[in-house]
Amino acid sequence: MPLLTIDWANNRDPLAFLESWSEVVAGALVAQLPADRFVAKTDCTARAQRTEVVAALTAPVETAPTLLAPARFTDHVSVQVVDTLDGGGAAVVLFVTPDNKADSDSSLAFAVRAAGFMSNGAGVVIVDALPGPASWATHLHSLTGVYPITRRPRGTDSPILAVHPTVQNGSTWFAVWHHTVAPGLPLPTVPLAVRGAMHLKLDLEATYAEACAASRIT
Repeated sequence: MPLLTIDWANNRDPLAFLESWSEVVAGALVAQLPADRFVAKTDCTARAQRTEVVAALTAPVETAPTLLAPARFTDHVSVQVVDTLDGGGAAVVLFVTPDNKADSDSSLAFAVRAAGFMSNGAGVVIVDALPGPASWATHLHSLTGVYPITRRPRGTDSPILAVHPTVQNGSTWFAVWHHTVAPGLPLPTVPLAVRGAMHLKLDLEATYAEACAASRIT
């Protein structure tokens, strides 16, 4: 897995690569899903695009707000499995972007998004394959308890997390699979729970290699 050692300054855009990777993952999930009930779609929106959309939709109101609080919009790169029976998100693969690691606010926003999917009963996979500390893990643990510090990677290792909301003996739990991948070693195949239906296998190394080939990354 050379992603952590790629020279991004040499005409490489990590966000564009993650978008390409998410499209490959979406195709891999579609191949395992019953087409009559589930769809898999990518959500690849840069922070600037999201800000522009918010600005375009802002309409004047008759009364002034009581407070203006700082907002931090962030990049979104993910693949969502949607249940067509209710339109809800049944599973999601979240890719950590450089912007998601830029500061504490952006890391918190990423963690809140992941925690929201978990709290709705969706299976979640988080892929953090970019340089820099996984500061989102601290926020996610505060919100859900799924990422204790003893499980977190050190140095340049890449954290991969799979979370299944589950019910056992009448109690609700988050079943968690932690993976730590050093640069140069293959990414794992992880389970992805589709809420109320089935479990999928996501071969991250195979999808990563396909995205690398498409992006001409060696």
